[in-house]
Amino acid sequence: MAYSSSHREMSCAFGRMAIQDGYSEDPEGSGLMYATSDLRTKQQRFRQSRPRMSRGQMWTDEEFVPSEAVRDCTTRKIVWRRPDEFLSNPQLFVGGAERYDVQQEGFGTCWFLSMLANLADKPRLLKKVINAKSYAPGTDGICCCKLWKFGEWEDIYIDDYLPLYRSKDGLQFYGAMSWTDSNELWVSFLEKALAKMYGSYCVVSGGGLPSEAYLALTGGVAETVLLTGYTSSPHSLFQRLDKALKTGAMVTCGILEEYSGDLGLMGPHAYSLNRTVEVTSFDGEVVRLIRIRNPHGTNEWKGKWSDRSREWQTLAKGIRRKLRRDRDDGEFWMSLEDFMSNFTQTTICSLTPDFDKDGQSDPLNYVRRMFGEWGRKMEITIPGICRKPMFSEKYRGLTPEGSIPIVVQIIQKEVDRSFYCDIGCSLSDANGRRIPDIERKPTHAAELQRVFRYILPPGRYTLQPSTARVATNREFLVRVFSPCPVFSNK
Repeated sequence: MAYSSSHREMSCAFGRMAIQDGYSEDPEGSGLMYATSDLRTKQQRFRQSRPRMSRGQMWTDEEFVPSEAVRDCTTRKIVWRRPDEFLSNPQLFVGGAERYDVQQEGFGTCWFLSMLANLADKPRLLKKVINAKSYAPGTDGICCCKLWKFGEWEDIYIDDYLPLYRSKDGLQFYGAMSWTDSNELWVSFLEKALAKMYGSYCVVSGGGLPSEAYLALTGGVAETVLLTGYTSSPHSLFQRLDKALKTGAMVTCGILEEYSGDLGLMGPHAYSLNRTVEVTSFDGEVVRLIRIRNPHGTNEWKGKWSDRSREWQTLAKGIRRKLRRDRDDGEFWMSLEDFMSNFTQTTICSLTPDFDKDGQSDPLNYVRRMFGEWGRKMEITIPGICRKPMFSEKYRGLTPEGSIPIVVQIIQKEVDRSFYCDIGCSLSDANGRRIPDIERKPTHAAELQRVFRYILPPGRYTLQPSTARVATNREFLVRVFSPCPVFSNK
């Protein structure tokens, strides 16, 4: 078949190919095109249905009982109460959701809450995981949250009992809560849904990575940039963060324990990173600033460019008034230099991968999903239609003539969250020659998910997720992101 190189005809051709190869539009409304193959020997899928209660009855979740939920992760005596037993006017949302709502309390879930604060500023994405229909106070005691786990969105039903402790001022939240209004419950419920999905508050309180939180909240692709020993220019990092935020990505940053207490910073701890800006002082100096928020809702940076820092006086009053927020809400500004000196990593999260690492998601909108078991090979085929100029125009300066970029994401199914197998990816061409990813990453690493980038000409390839050590029949999910449909063995 002959194809025109015009974008319109190319898009029509891709649309026909997508339909023929089983691609369909994501029903969750992401705008991505998905095709799924399942090569597992046993395909098990369990969906929880909403509990049925008679009018006037309140549901109690027997699958997530208090004795199991906080078995080993608190020294305080926890009591469990429904919202109307300790709040004056419980509501799921009070005036909508915003990042200032998110406040961490007794459990170590900063890795999740730092990402949740970012999600709160994106109503369309937040609505997918919790919305006005998720919970009705004083009715049946049921809240339904939706989280992404191993390739599927799962409905997580929880009862509305929440963990509290007694203080001299009465019952107080032990788990996450709303910083802006104690009657607001959406933050508490999402933390409880996460705890139920993993088995207990103790499991998620043991720490985690913001990249795992991003998977759970969006199903997107997260990549971590290590700042310790960072070899590129600081300006390139700032540009990447700036472009990522402006194009809708969510960003977090992390700090190690040795920095705890250093000018107000805490470690080990995860923070939200939600804005970048360049300002010019009266003497003409250009300063690159980064805005960060502590999910505790307090404990801010006390160095240069903190809320009451004298550096603000070097800027025009209008700029000062626009940027500075002198309030103990956990949010603060830092210079790029101080950020890179104190923080050890930053994680950039998008629904589709940033292939060239410039901070902007690239149009890799076709997602081939393949479920399998370790030790099993699979094939992907890139059709010859992909040789058209459309790709050189979209990826100018990135892709060689006749080749296209693809991103392979390997996700292992969690058996025990405290233990991840060392995982990697092996890709070979039709002649059996192994093709290294363009970043030449380490062969294996103990992570929930890993991302590999390739630039490939049309042809047939053998893809094999690999692991250094794995239990029998342990499962994986491969996601191949590409700018056009790719074929796979069924």
